[in-house]
Amino acid sequence: MKIVLRIIGWYFNTLSRIFPRWSAKQSFYLFAYPMKAKLTDDQQNFLNSAVRFKLRIEGDNVQYYKWGSGPAKILFVHGWQSNSYRWKPYVDAIDLSKYTVYAFDAPGHGNSESKFCNIPLYEKSISALIDYAGDLDHFVGHSIGSFALASYMFHHKYRVQSYVSLASPFDANEFLANYKERIALSERSQKYLAEYFESYTSHPISHYSLSVFAVGIMAERTLVMHDREDDVTPYQNAIKIKNLIIGTNRDVDMTITEGLKHGLKSDDVVRRVIRFLDHKEAYISCN
Repeated sequence: MKIVLRIIGWYFNTLSRIFPRWSAKQSFYLFAYPMKAKLTDDQQNFLNSAVRFKLRIEGDNVQYYKWGSGPAKILFVHGWQSNSYRWKPYVDAIDLSKYTVYAFDAPGHGNSESKFCNIPLYEKSISALIDYAGDLDHFVGHSIGSFALASYMFHHKYRVQSYVSLASPFDANEFLANYKERIALSERSQKYLAEYFESYTSHPISHYSLSVFAVGIMAERTLVMHDREDDVTPYQNAIKIKNLIIGTNRDVDMTITEGLKHGLKSDDVVRRVIRFLDHKEAYISCN
């Protein structure tokens, strides 16, 4: 796989000398291409337990799920190369007479269509749900899903009662740097990729950062969780996010776990999140 990625990088680097914009576009689409895993029978059975509906996002069907009928509405947003099955422990544990739970498979993920995905598409998927279901009360996101929720609140000036950020990246340069390194993009190719990114999003890469979005995290209360051994997004991100939110004079809590890595899959984490949503602040060990 490493050799294949380097060959792809060589192709983009060579193409950028002749057709720079075409090379940048193809490089961007590869960057935004999730490796879609086939759902297992158990995963699909759980997703089938929801009320299911589809909404069109830029010509593709995005799959949404709804559990429960409570007055408070929660949106769960998964991360890269994941799907809404990751929220099963939360759906199983939440009081569905108190909450209505929504989730969606991001474009290019799970049961949704499309061959690529990015933060603007996450945001459009969130907007489509709010148009369909009405205002939401709570946001919970994992990894890029958490980052997308922060981006959404900033760009749409959207307010929620609580926001839970699980293992979030801090800015787009985190995942772009990893991409550039893996396929060995030349300086020329990186420049054209950055230019295409800006033309696609109408913002420079530096805009997609929690240092920018923090002021727009319109949540009455925020919980930031990260694992000290996360090898995908560093746990120091949680500390930076907390300090930025404190600077906006909004309530923020932070929990650093041990040994759960990037997935943060633990019954204790589920209980901690649900207690936070319920406004029960008693400490729960997540070690």
